Amino acid sequence: MKNWNNILNKLRATINDNGIDSFHILEDLIPIEEQMEYFKYFDDLKERDVRFVPDSEIELLFSPDVTVKRKKESIALLSSIPNVKAYRALETYQANPMDPELKNWSSIALLGSRISLYSDLSGKPQTYISSGLGGHDKKLRFFALFISPTRENFTDHQKELIEREFRFQLESAEIDIETFEIEDNYFSILLLFPFRTDVRAILQSAIEECNQYGNFLDQKFLFTNVKVFTQEEIQKMIDNNDELDQLK
Repeated sequence: MKNWNNILNKLRATINDNGIDSFHILEDLIPIEEQMEYFKYFDDLKERDVRFVPDSEIELLFSPDVTVKRKKESIALLSSIPNVKAYRALETYQANPMDPELKNWSSIALLGSRISLYSDLSGKPQTYISSGLGGHDKKLRFFALFISPTRENFTDHQKELIEREFRFQLESAEIDIETFEIEDNYFSILLLFPFRTDVRAILQSAIEECNQYGNFLDQKFLFTNVKVFTQEEIQKMIDNNDELDQLK
């Protein structure tokens, strides 16, 4: 939790220095591992200084006879240059990829191409934010998990209080709630929040407000943009107190 606060503070400082228009976030939910695979591949191409003809790469990208492996290279190469035609080709392909397995690959490349164009036209550095959960419209997507400190089940009254208080505080801060799921002794929220918003303080305030009626929420909570945890993964954390101690 503390690490995320430090990361968010550094990102806010970077954006304050460069301006909000320099901020770009991948909106799709793409596993971090796949994003890192793309960046490693992209960096390798740049290091090898691969020479190519944009029009030829565009033709290869839309050819049904070209392998997925070769199209991966075409996508990365087209993303590497500040070229409007290359950007439009990636945009068209990403909207309806001929090869479904390249949907995520082309999404990352399209954002990279957009950043390259912005940087070239504005002459200003651009900030790319990589996230497993992505974001939307200058908002970051995060998954938050809250538990009962005693692992006892919430009462119906407590569930009503949780939903009412958290929805009120989050929506008042212009935070979008995409999912809100309350189970027996925990609940989770998938949310989108404005980059400058101190969402941790808002969540903490909602916990404290609820706990005025019986201390039924743990002060520790998980807050991550890496992945959405399944019920099975959450239950495993609840059963393992050592993992829960790492949430704060």
